[in-house]
Amino acid sequence: MIIDSHAHYAHARYEGEFPYLCIGEDGYTVLRTDRKGLLSDMQKQGIVGVIEAGIGFDATQKQLDLASEQSGFMWATVGVHPTRCIHTAFKNRKKVREYAENNNPVAIGETGLDYHYQRRKQHRLRQKMWFVYQLKLADRLGLPLVLHIRAADRSALKILKRYRSKLHGGVAHCFTGNAALAEEYITLGFALGIGGKLLCDDAAGRELCETVKRVPLSALLVETDAPFVMPDTGDLGCSRSQRKKLCNSSLILPKVIEKIADLRGEAYETVEQTIYQNTVRVFKLPL
Repeated sequence: MIIDSHAHYAHARYEGEFPYLCIGEDGYTVLRTDRKGLLSDMQKQGIVGVIEAGIGFDATQKQLDLASEQSGFMWATVGVHPTRCIHTAFKNRKKVREYAENNNPVAIGETGLDYHYQRRKQHRLRQKMWFVYQLKLADRLGLPLVLHIRAADRSALKILKRYRSKLHGGVAHCFTGNAALAEEYITLGFALGIGGKLLCDDAAGRELCETVKRVPLSALLVETDAPFVMPDTGDLGCSRSQRKKLCNSSLILPKVIEKIADLRGEAYETVEQTIYQNTVRVFKLPL
């Protein structure tokens, strides 16, 4: 049983028919379907749940509607992504609160800090204001946080430590740092979201492999960030333009779990079951 702890199936790239990545008999393969077909196929192949992560006002209702349609299989979070909040007036924070109070999300987020882009485009102060507000909202509702932290761990950890007493756990989504950094998030009660980057043979992927070996299995979740964060797949017989349209899917998660099991020298079944239990615990899922 596998739960994708972070995906975006309400995304426009899943409208109509689209190509998606999955696992075939000979490794990665590409198939085509629509959103309904993909979600159905996922359930047939052992994906028992998905956390549909919130990103901002323009998508919130669509994400909530999809989660409602997929009740018992999909659960939504509510939040304003750090790269969205820099274009969102802080007065709109009341809308986040209303969505959260009226729709029973399983977490607040994505929220956090993203310093990846040029500083003049980052609006760091506004990101911090939104981050602290959403952290406090999560505390008020007793909910975990879905953290999006990119090139900003030191600043984010400073805020999280300052408000340690208001934290209710959660996940550091798309974690790619070293074991020392992982331990800081784990100490604050956060799990680590591990996805396609673990299957990439680059410096970040290799470092993440070392981290996964060293942290407790109880701290790991698996995710795709679908339609994004692809593993290394080779060319798949696709042109460059075709690859740009290719969507990630939760059907790659057995590969992620297999890699975790291999790195740790543990049985696949043990890793799969433990990560399933971790996900249910972090998000307090009714399973």
